[in-house]
Amino acid sequence: MSDLRQIEIAQGVDLCAVKTDMFKTGRISVTMALPLGGDIAANAALVYILRRSCAKYPDFTSLNGHLDELYGAALSASVTKLGEAQTVNLSISAIDDRFALGGDSVLESAAELLLCMLFEPKLVDANFTQEDVDIEKRLLLERMLSELDDKTVYAMRRCQELMCADEPFGQSRYGTREDILSLTPDRIYAAWKNMLATAVIRFVAVGSADADEIARSLKKRFESIERRPAATSTRFIAEAGEMKYHSEEMAVKQGKLVMGFRAGMARKDDYDSAMTVMCDVFGGGTYSKLFSHVREKMSLCYYCSSRLDKEKGLMMVQSGIETENEEKARAAILEQLDAVRSGDFTSDTFNASIMSINETLRSYDDSPEVLCQWYSMQLLEDVTKTTEERMAEINAVTQEQISEAANKVTLDTVFMLIGTKEDGEDEN
Repeated sequence: MSDLRQIEIAQGVDLCAVKTDMFKTGRISVTMALPLGGDIAANAALVYILRRSCAKYPDFTSLNGHLDELYGAALSASVTKLGEAQTVNLSISAIDDRFALGGDSVLESAAELLLCMLFEPKLVDANFTQEDVDIEKRLLLERMLSELDDKTVYAMRRCQELMCADEPFGQSRYGTREDILSLTPDRIYAAWKNMLATAVIRFVAVGSADADEIARSLKKRFESIERRPAATSTRFIAEAGEMKYHSEEMAVKQGKLVMGFRAGMARKDDYDSAMTVMCDVFGGGTYSKLFSHVREKMSLCYYCSSRLDKEKGLMMVQSGIETENEEKARAAILEQLDAVRSGDFTSDTFNASIMSINETLRSYDDSPEVLCQWYSMQLLEDVTKTTEERMAEINAVTQEQISEAANKVTLDTVFMLIGTKEDGEDEN
């Protein structure tokens, strides 16, 4: 079992330290959240630039040489959306201290490297270099293009963009192509200073290292920073208005149908456990209504599933279909939602859903990476929960609550990616 400690570092900054000897590796990460409305492109590029180097190790050779000294430590960076907040993450994984030679504290050394990258980036004439900015501009554009290449991802993103066109959530986590192309070192530098001062920040450390020592290092770094954390909030729309329909044509064989629902949530903790189980009963695993009826019994699709975004109060249903089956598939999906609303699902389905969600929650304890992710994604929550606490909430859900949750769901937007390719294999 792991032991969680939360330590306040500065205003809007904390450390979640998970003391455990379950893993051969340890991990420390920093996640920073800002409202999804500032210089999104600069924030996205910044975290990848920070990942490249720091003042002490300013080039690929010196940085990777130091990572080798840390028993082959590995760095990673990512950008996501959490409701209507943009979150950037910088992480480092290294061998756990128990396996280091001579009593070295590898995780503490890894934490120092992470802090150097965050607080002491490589600057030339007090600014980021044009070369580094140009490299990350190109790579950001490539990441955006990769989403277009994956038609399933593209269709989901387009439905969410259209559904939330007048809301911050409708924006890309990377910003627009034009914003990326116009990035300059000055904008990246301004984003760096702004992030250190205003982002909501959470560090997560998983392993057997001394949490107090890591906390002391963090507090020392933040002593000189005047913190004024920005308020992050998400607009929830509980009920859909008139249903919107959009379609696009693309040279693919398999059509992509995405249906976006408002989940009836006024805030992110609004009966989210019942909604989570309902969404899984509706379109989770092989036991779900969408899989067993729309895919297997009716053979209307190649895949059909639903997922809940409780941070924004959306339920999304995605399906791969033959384009001519669009109307039938839409009707069948809505018919199965009505069945859940009326309680037309078995106890076996309900129990299988509870077991599946619990198994997913247990899997977060299987590696330092996913355990870091679990706590990092709670940085905007009022109360940080362990996986065991979350499982207790899921286990308390009743079948009646599932039907009540389903009755709050309303269809907002339908997006259809129409396949025009007749021969050959589909791109996905």
